[in-house]
Amino acid sequence: MADSIIQLTAADTAKLQAISQETFKDTFGGYNTDDDMDWYLNNELSTKRLRSQLKNTNSFFYFLKRDNQVVGYLKLNINDAQSNDQGGDALEIERLYVRPDYKRMGYGRQLMDYAIKRAYQLDKDAVWLSVWEYNHAAQKFYEAMGFTQFGDYLFTLGGARQRDVLMRKELKIRV
Repeated sequence: MADSIIQLTAADTAKLQAISQETFKDTFGGYNTDDDMDWYLNNELSTKRLRSQLKNTNSFFYFLKRDNQVVGYLKLNINDAQSNDQGGDALEIERLYVRPDYKRMGYGRQLMDYAIKRAYQLDKDAVWLSVWEYNHAAQKFYEAMGFTQFGDYLFTLGGARQRDVLMRKELKIRV
């Protein structure tokens, strides 16, 4: 397992951009046009945009490290930073990525466990996320972690509109 999970600051923008672009290309590059990928990488994962997100007090980025190497990262959102408003009692896992060489080694589960721990620490009732409708491996992983589908969302990647499945895990019983 990884040695540490560390929270990032604006000083980590360049390192965050590098792993964000690497893992996004690895996950979605084979399914999208070069133009759409370039648009996303240069806009949504730009230095300026990531620095702004790092400075948002309702967003939290973390690196998962093993032997001083970043193996994955996580982005969590609460309140108005959520990409799809699910209310103040929910925490969004907006990004959970593991670098290609470290996949299927338990690091995704370690990041997920940490996200759920943070939700409890922040006194949230639920954790939710969105996942591309064709990313069946990720959907199975989330289902195994106790998430269930509750809706969908149209996601724009450059000029392409794609469907994401919304999944939620309840942490507290509502009365």
